[in-house]
This record gives sequence, C-alpha cells and structure tokens, in this order.
Amino acid sequence: MILGNPPWLKVEWNEGGILGDKEPQFVLRKISASNLAKLRDEAVEKYNLLSDYLTEYEDADATQGFLNALQNYPMLKGIQTNLYKCFLPQAWMWGTGVSAFLHPEGIYDDPKGGGFRQEAYSRLKYHFQIQNQLILFPIGHRERFSLNIYGEKGEPAFTTIANIIHPRVIDESMNHDGVGLTPGIKTEDGKWNFKGHSNRAIKVTHRELSLFVALYDPPDTPVDSARLPSLHARELIAVLRKFASQPKRLGDLEEEYLPLEMWHETNAQKDGTIQRNTRFPGSTSNWILSGPHFYVGTPFYKTPRQVCTEKGHYDILDLTKLPDDYLPRTNYIPACEVEEYLRRTPKVPWEDGKAVTDSYRLVSRSMLSQSGERTLISSIFPPAIGHIDPCFSLTFEKDKNLVASASAFISLPYDFYIKTTGNPRFRNNLAKYLPLIEGFFNSLISNRMMILTCLSIHYSELWEKHWNQEFTSFFWSKSDTRLPSKFFSHLTPQWNRNCALRTDYTRRQALVEIDVLVAMTLGLTLKELKTIYRVQFPVMRQYESDTWYDTNGRIVFTNSKGLVGVGLPRKANQRDAAYGINTPGRSERGIPLGWEDIKDVSQGTVTKTFMDDTQPGGPKERTVTYLAPFDRCDREKDYETAWAFFEKRFGKHESHELHE
Repeated sequence: MILGNPPWLKVEWNEGGILGDKEPQFVLRKISASNLAKLRDEAVEKYNLLSDYLTEYEDADATQGFLNALQNYPMLKGIQTNLYKCFLPQAWMWGTGVSAFLHPEGIYDDPKGGGFRQEAYSRLKYHFQIQNQLILFPIGHRERFSLNIYGEKGEPAFTTIANIIHPRVIDESMNHDGVGLTPGIKTEDGKWNFKGHSNRAIKVTHRELSLFVALYDPPDTPVDSARLPSLHARELIAVLRKFASQPKRLGDLEEEYLPLEMWHETNAQKDGTIQRNTRFPGSTSNWILSGPHFYVGTPFYKTPRQVCTEKGHYDILDLTKLPDDYLPRTNYIPACEVEEYLRRTPKVPWEDGKAVTDSYRLVSRSMLSQSGERTLISSIFPPAIGHIDPCFSLTFEKDKNLVASASAFISLPYDFYIKTTGNPRFRNNLAKYLPLIEGFFNSLISNRMMILTCLSIHYSELWEKHWNQEFTSFFWSKSDTRLPSKFFSHLTPQWNRNCALRTDYTRRQALVEIDVLVAMTLGLTLKELKTIYRVQFPVMRQYESDTWYDTNGRIVFTNSKGLVGVGLPRKANQRDAAYGINTPGRSERGIPLGWEDIKDVSQGTVTKTFMDDTQPGGPKERTVTYLAPFDRCDREKDYETAWAFFEKRFGKHESHELHE
C-alpha cells in the first residue's frame, strides 16, 4: 500500500525566491512586468547575485524539462504539470495493491486531461471531495481537495461523495440505511451539515460517465475521459439526464453567437483603450461594465461610490427611485477618441464591420462563486456599453436566441448545472454546453425575464421588438396584495417605467416563476426542483429564511451579505438606523431603532433616514418608510404553488414534444 500527500506545487521559475531574500518587495508586492525587469537588474548587480540567480534558473528549468518529458511521464502528455500529478503514475507503476492520495481536484476537470482521466478512472475506487470550510487542512477555507483511493486497473467503477465538510460524512454515508431525505450542505439553521446519507455516495460506472461526457465535454470525447461533476446527491443524476436529453445547446449555434471577454482590465489600460475614472458616464457608450454592477436578471444592481478602491465600495440601487434614463457610475471609461475606440471594439462574424456594441448582449460574471448564494449571475445589457474581463458576454445574431438564453441563464436549474461543474470561471468553456430551451412556456418565461430586465429607457427597443400581446393575459401564480393583480393587463407595447418590476417582492416572485417554468420545460419534476434548491443552494436558503418584507413589498430586513445597506440594521446604529415608529397608540420620534426593536410590530410604520449617493448631483438625504406587518417567504412552498398553478392552467407538458 502507498499513502501520501504529495506536494501541490506547480513547477515553474520563480525569481522572487532568490531575489526576495535580499529585496522582500519582490515577494510582498505586486510589481508590473516593466518595473520588475528594471528592479531585477538593479538587485542582481547590487547584491552580486548573478551566479546564484543563474544557478537557480538552471535548476528550475532542468526540473521542468524532466517533469514535462513525455518519456518520463507519458500519462501527463498535454496537461500542465503539477508535482502531485507526477506521484500518481509513479504509484500505479510501482504498486500492485492500493494507493491513496490527498490531492487537488484539477485532474477531474482539466479540459486537456482526458487521457490522464482514462488512466485514473480505470484504477479509482473511491473519490471523496472535501470542502475545507472547517480548516481541517491548513489551506484556504474555500479550497477543495479530495481523498482518492486507487486499486488494480479495470473497468471504471468507483464511488464518489462531494461537498464533504467533515470526515464523519464519509462513514455515515457508506453505512446509512437510506431512510429519510438527503441532507443539504447546510442545516435548517444555516450551520454546516455533518450528516451522511446513502444517497450522498454515488456509484460511477460506464453509464454515468456516458452521461457526464455528454454534458461537460466536446462531441466524440471518449466516455472514460469524461470530466467529473460535483454532485451532492444521487437524485441529481436524474436531473442531469434531463439536461442531457435536450436536443440543442448553445454551442450548436456555431457562428450565430460570439463569446467575448472584451477589455482585459490591465492590458486595455496599458494600450490606452480604457482608463480608470469613477464617475457617472452620461451615456451608454461611456459605461464600461464591472461585475458588481449587475445580479441575476438585474442590470442595475449596484453603483460604485465616488471613491471606489475596494470590492465593497458599491451601494445597492433602489429600483423604485431610478430615473427612466438612469446609468450607474462606472469605474472605467474609454481612453481614446470615439472613432479609435470603435475601431478597437470587437466585430461580429456574421455582418461585416458590425461591432458587438451595436447589439443587446447577455453578460455574465466570469468569476464564479461556487459556494455563494448564486453562481451563474447574468443579465441583458443595452447597446454601446463595454465591459472588462471579469465579465463575459454573448452577442447573438438572432434576438430570439438572446432572449431564450437570458431567460434560462437566470433560472435556478441552469445555476445548478454550473455549480455541478465546480469550475471557477464562466466563459464559453461552460456556456456552450447549456441547453437552448424551446417549448410551450417560452412566452411566459421570456415575459418574466423582460419585466425583470427592462428597467430603463435604454431597454425600450428590446421591449418593443419582443412585445407579445399575449403578455397582457398572464397572471401571477399566487394571490398576494404585494403582487398587483392587474400588472400584466396594464402592460403596453411601448415601454414605460411601469412595464418593469421594481419592488423586492415582485422581482423575487418573477424569479420563482422562471425557476418553475424552466424546470417544467426541461422535463424536471417538482420534487427534483425542490431537491436542487434544498441540497445545492444552502446560502440562498439561509438568506431566504431571514429576509423579511413589508406590506409594500420592500425588504425591511435581510441577513444577505450581498444586500448590505438594504433594509434596517439588526441593531440600531447612528450610521444606518431607523428613526421613530408610528403605530396606533404609540408615536416615537428621533429614537434610533433596529430590526430587533420592530420585527414584531403588527401595524404602523417605521422610517429610515440615510444619505443616498447613488444618483448624480451628490449625496442627498433620503427617507424610506416600511409598513407593518412584516413576513418572510418560503421558496419551496412558492415552488409548489407556482407548479400547481401552471399545471392547472396549461396542463402537463413534456418539453421535447412542445413547439410554439
């Protein structure tokens, strides 16, 4: 038997190792390439390091050459060498029994690692993916790694358990009797879940690998080199089979869409394309989009503050107060003349000379938070805007594909699919595998996407082009005074501000209904949708369990870290407090109040006064009024209600049999 924790180290030349002994700034500071070259020459001469420097370089170069040599490690052909990867084939070559290693997850999702996965799967017996949230291993708490047990070579047949928070999950899952619901990643009270269940232990054979290769790999990829998804429960295999059964994927459009990273944040500043200048842009052509600007189906989510030097220097926008022509502050603007900026702007392949900025585009955050509330974060943006590399855009030749893709991207089922990849970046590497949904519910889904997205006059052309008179005949799936019963009947072919949903409660309900309608279109069951939510979205469940709405549909309190500044603080403070309460028989003014002081109030109002700097013209004092009583939502119950409503109204449908 061979046991080991091989070094997780990429073998590469790092001059900071030797120069840092004399000049710590080489290690401690981020130094640009141009400045680094100058400082290197100065340090080498000053400390007489030339001989030692070259010796270190020769050692590193020789080591790289040896480890990358095909004759030494033929199984690692074509993939980036990391020392831990070199240990595995050595163990398989020397050992005739069992070998077990702790190592990163890289071998299971490397797009070029198919050949190595074939060798690994033929020997792999157990794969236990560990989330290091408890810092049981001395690396970052968000890091994933796995315990991998290999044996004799044969047909692929191994057991995998993902999202392990504590080692006890392994024993409990392997010995469980199968009774009860599969526990989620977190408990009902928001704590990490240490309970195991037999459904957590997923048996992977040639059949499962055939499913994975169809979902996550290019056509004609050998089955036994499929990338391995991160699945929390056995029930989710059935969900993935329904994704795999969809007849068309985004990648099938080939030349009909353009994936784009657009402006590289550093390089585009160096070459004079964009410049850092935090200000209100004045026009869409001066707005260069950053990730925090938008959220799921919400193009106007946050605006940078006047001084924006940290990722937290953004304020939440109140959609009820946005002017019709509103644009948020931008951190970047074009640095060159208009004609030159347009010349540098990428062009679409289907029309000569047409820039991507001539069209509405679907933009997503490219940096994925696999453990966050939501992972796939996307919205449609109007023509003329640019974006930096932490965003990823899709430009479509046909508007119908833009609308269909945007509608699906903001749904929970699609977010689930992206979570299963475990990938930290969203680009065409993942986007091309997402299904293009078509079917009976298309107009219902696109309607709800449009009333979420079209928040300003910049979306009037999109609204009017995709207007459908059928929109006026739609209804909410549940009755609630915060969901205006005549909202849909009052929609008009010409855009106006009342065509958009602006309160927190109505926007949440539209997203709930999109989740249900997309799930129905994919052929999922209600139970499967609820399972996805319960086991794969622990942070979202935690936030929903403690987000409270007032009678007007405004969030009065939330524990969501992404909504800092929305609603009342938990406890009163001078910076962001509620002042005064006015109820029958009780009127207090000038008393700072927090959520803990007023959550049980059954009637009356509470006001919050603060300085609002999200609009042009400088900070202004604003007062928000919350109307009691306050209550929470239950997403699973809302799924049940919406599912029953749409089934009763439209009947049961199979997505692959339906066409408009």
